Formats: sequence, C-alpha cells, structure tokens
Amino acid sequence: MTLDAGNIAKFYDNPLKKIGSETEHDSIESKHYDIEAERFLAENDKRALLVDFDEPLPPRHRAFWIAVGDVENLRVLDIGCGYGYAASRLALCGAKVTAIDVSEGMCDLTRRAAHINGVDIDVRKLSAVDTGLPEGSFDLIVGQVSLHHLPLDSAGPELVRLLKPGGRAVFLEPIHPWRAILKMRAMLPISCQESPGGGALRADEIERLGIIFGEVELKRFAILERLRRFRSLRWASPFIFSIDNLLLAIPVLRGLAAHAVIELTKNQNPNIIRR
Repeated sequence: MTLDAGNIAKFYDNPLKKIGSETEHDSIESKHYDIEAERFLAENDKRALLVDFDEPLPPRHRAFWIAVGDVENLRVLDIGCGYGYAASRLALCGAKVTAIDVSEGMCDLTRRAAHINGVDIDVRKLSAVDTGLPEGSFDLIVGQVSLHHLPLDSAGPELVRLLKPGGRAVFLEPIHPWRAILKMRAMLPISCQESPGGGALRADEIERLGIIFGEVELKRFAILERLRRFRSLRWASPFIFSIDNLLLAIPVLRGLAAHAVIELTKNQNPNIIRR
C-alpha cells in the first residue's frame, strides 16, 4: 500500500480489518506475504536469517526485548512470525516457541531460520483470529509489526484465550501519529512499506485491546527516526535517537510518535467478548 492522498483513509481505518472481513483479509495477506517471502529468498542468503545477539538495535527494538524479558522454559507464541528472527531468538533464549503466520511462505522462512540457528520451533500456518490452539496454553505472546495487520476485534479475544491467567503479550508496532502528520508524510518521496490488509494502530484500537486484556502499557518511539529511511542520513542515527528521546519526554509531542512497544496483561477481565 502506497501512502498517498488517496490511501490515507484506508491506512487510517482499513476496511479489511473489520469484523466480517477476516477470511478475505487473511487470503489477501497470505498472497502478499508469500510474494514477500519469495523476494526475501531471492535477495538474501542464509546469513540474513542468523540471530546475532551483538547486533546493535534501535531503541524501540531494545525496549521490545527488555519488555519480553527472561523467557527460559516459557511457552511463547510468536504471531505473524515472518522471517523467523523473533521466534529463533526466543528459542535460543530457552523458550518453547510456537510460531504462526497466515503465509506459508513466511512459515517456510521461519522453519529455515530455526534450522540455521539450530533451534526447534513449532511452526504452523494459522490465522490469529481462530488458531484452534488450546486455551491457556501460553505464558507469553509476542509480535513484531504483526498486531497492526490483524482484525483486532476478532483476534484480541482469541489472543486472550490462548494466554494463561496473568500471561502477557508484548508487541512492537507502528502507531498512528496525528492525521495532519499523515498528510505531510504522504508528500515525502519515501515508500510506505505496508501490506494491503495492514494499517498502523490507532489510539482507540489500543484502548480496546486494553479492555479486552485488562491491562495495557504503551511506550512510544520514533518521531525523527523516520529520517533514517534516507540513506544519506543513516550516519546520524545516534543523534536522531538522542533527539527523539528528548522530544518524547515532552507529553504534548508524543502524538508524533510512529512506533510503540505495547505490553498487555491478561487479568481475567469480565468484559472480554468472545466471538
């Protein structure tokens, strides 16, 4: 999906993410990511699937892994497993990992990543809307840029069902800045890397997830980090990250953030609606 003036409304409120569109949504996303998996294999060798714990990570990625915490012997579900990095890293840290994706191509990449990293991962082609997995079978659910692809009113209760009481879910996701920022962003000559069924999370969607799970915590990132998409500015990354930290300390500016680490806790909320 290109972020231009004609697509801003769809990016803000994608009709494919609404209740009743789950089957169509999963079909379109599956085809899109099967193609992405083929592209990845054509452009990369196996080294791209290796987990490197010494690799420097941007602040939002570091915050994600800090929030995930110690996973040794935990039962962990990785939703939207994609290239298999998170699932492999979790398994290397001692977790018992199940990884799901609607794309068979991405599931295959995760299996390859597991083999290359020497770990066992239970990889399944499943929809997060209706996994068929046993209730309360996971201590932790994780996702990196996967939650914003889901029809949350359907997937949210399913994810809660899969967690044990007190279980957590941690996600690193794009979030919507102010709508005026979207309009300015559409004028920049930078491609928008979004799938047909995606769309960054709105504040009301995150609030609904908090109601479904019971507790939600949000840590925002990336006001100026978008500038790193210009290759000529990559050298300035440490300065950009530092300035972002200063800006995000000012409450009125947090609405400019482009990403967030979202931590949800299942607390037996009686308001959970099961669909």
